[in-house]
Amino acid sequence: MSYESDINKSEVEQITVTSRIAEFWEDQPRTWFIHAESVLFNQKLSDDAKYHLVIAKLGKNVVSQVTDILIKPPKEKKYDTLKARLLAIYEESESRQLQKLIGEMELGDQKPSQLLRRMKDLARDKISDETLLLLWQNHLPTSVRAVLVVTDSKDINTLASVADKVMETTRPISIGEVNTADTATLISQIARINIRLDEIQSQRNGQRRERYRYGFRGRYANRARSSSRGRRNTTPHRSAARDDWMCFYHYRFKEQAHKCVPPCAWEKKQNQSGN
Repeated sequence: MSYESDINKSEVEQITVTSRIAEFWEDQPRTWFIHAESVLFNQKLSDDAKYHLVIAKLGKNVVSQVTDILIKPPKEKKYDTLKARLLAIYEESESRQLQKLIGEMELGDQKPSQLLRRMKDLARDKISDETLLLLWQNHLPTSVRAVLVVTDSKDINTLASVADKVMETTRPISIGEVNTADTATLISQIARINIRLDEIQSQRNGQRRERYRYGFRGRYANRARSSSRGRRNTTPHRSAARDDWMCFYHYRFKEQAHKCVPPCAWEKKQNQSGN
């Protein structure tokens, strides 16, 4: 019973450990192997056990790339053979990695330290820290670079931490972070401003109508007084005591007038004449 218990316990531990290994990462094959080997470090698995474990973590598309090995595996070093094939297929060449490092890196929504780690993965000790630092800084905002220039430490990891803090304190506030109460206050203020603008526009429209209504009368009255002082004043200005006042248009053009300004008596006079 003790022997069987030990076997069951060992199987459970192996299943637990295996479940901690993710599916194969096609975009980061070397990193995946580093992670998997770290998880299996204390398991003391045989070459065959590690070989079959890797196969269990491969998807359909990946399996199709190593079919020949699966059909006819080597007698020795099965795990190393499978690992070498996967790295050869899915790991980018050094020239391609350098190309991405130099020309295709962007900060985007990442922290500066995250960008640096990604660039380190591509560099893989093929370039010096000084060169990597220059490439990394070129992707940072001007305000962040200005702070790094005056930072005492020149350690690239320390500078990455400083850059993260600068980005955190200077990043713009997004719309979602605006306080709800502040938003309600702002909307209320805008509404009051719109109402006031409507009132001002209504007042201005009323003033225009008044100027239009009385403008012609005043101008015609001035001309009439200056041209016929001896004659009886027939100026068409409005008088509160008269009900025979005519607007400029009917006074000037009679029945040929195309416009009329109230309270013109033209229509009333025409009705009386008709009777």
